Amino acid sequence: MKHIVLTHGDVDGLTSGTIGVLALPGADVYLTRPSQIHQDLYRVAKDEPDVVSISDIAVNVARFDDIMRALSRFPDKTTIHWTDHHPLSARLKRRLSQCVELFHEIGPCAAELMYRKFEDALPEHALRIALYGAIADYCDNTPFTRRHFDDFDKRTLYLESGLLVQALQEIDYRRESKDIIWSMALGLEPSAMPNIVSLAVQATRIEHQMFQYVQQYAKKMGPIGYVLDVPMGGYRGKTAKFAAYVTDSEIGISARTSGDEVDMSIRRRGSRVDLNRLLNKVIPQLDNAQGGGHPAACGAAVSRSDFPRFLQLMGEELV
Repeated sequence: MKHIVLTHGDVDGLTSGTIGVLALPGADVYLTRPSQIHQDLYRVAKDEPDVVSISDIAVNVARFDDIMRALSRFPDKTTIHWTDHHPLSARLKRRLSQCVELFHEIGPCAAELMYRKFEDALPEHALRIALYGAIADYCDNTPFTRRHFDDFDKRTLYLESGLLVQALQEIDYRRESKDIIWSMALGLEPSAMPNIVSLAVQATRIEHQMFQYVQQYAKKMGPIGYVLDVPMGGYRGKTAKFAAYVTDSEIGISARTSGDEVDMSIRRRGSRVDLNRLLNKVIPQLDNAQGGGHPAACGAAVSRSDFPRFLQLMGEELV
């Protein structure tokens, strides 16, 4: 049988993808993201697989029709599992469920959902993998995680998950991330994987330097702290949080300019504001803007000329 796993490249994506590999032995693995999932679905549909597992991929509303067209390319024999925890409207949920076996729940991480979905087909070490994903994605206070933390020494679980989080800052997204999936599938702990500990230590040192950079260059506009073009890639989620902290702001943004576009990671601090809903109000007011994610963590992209307006609109919505 032909099995395919499509998943995201962060720790929740890698752990949920690993659980997909364990549930679907022999699967080919592809790393994808919301902006390109429709393109990858078109490609894998040509292989006429028997089973496809998609995990930790938010449904891109702007590309929803493209996603549905791509799903229609699969033969009737293909079973498609879509497992995710990002916000999804009831209408899109109904439409997507017509084409895939959708397991969607907000609160748990994708790795937890994948474990619960395929639990009967999984080896014992898959539980630890699910907990690593939960810790990494700040989804470590669900009934599932609280129950299973008592099965282990929680401190060790946090160490192993933290090593993955840090090491991924310094790992090639396409090549080495797949090696982590295969290693976890074989039962290897992150601390036993080649180079993971040294890369995690290196990334932690860089993170401390990034904090000092943000302290020096972060700016504030109303309730938003932001920093532009931190000198190293891969740290934008962290530097967004740093920007909120050092400017004593409700929202933190780390933005990188590329040509005419500004790409952002957005985080909240000491606030219950739903960033995904906030972006859904702001994005339609700007041409060619896009964005979305979780209530506490989002990404967005706007034209460079619209970035000041974006900050202004975000601030007005927060008042």
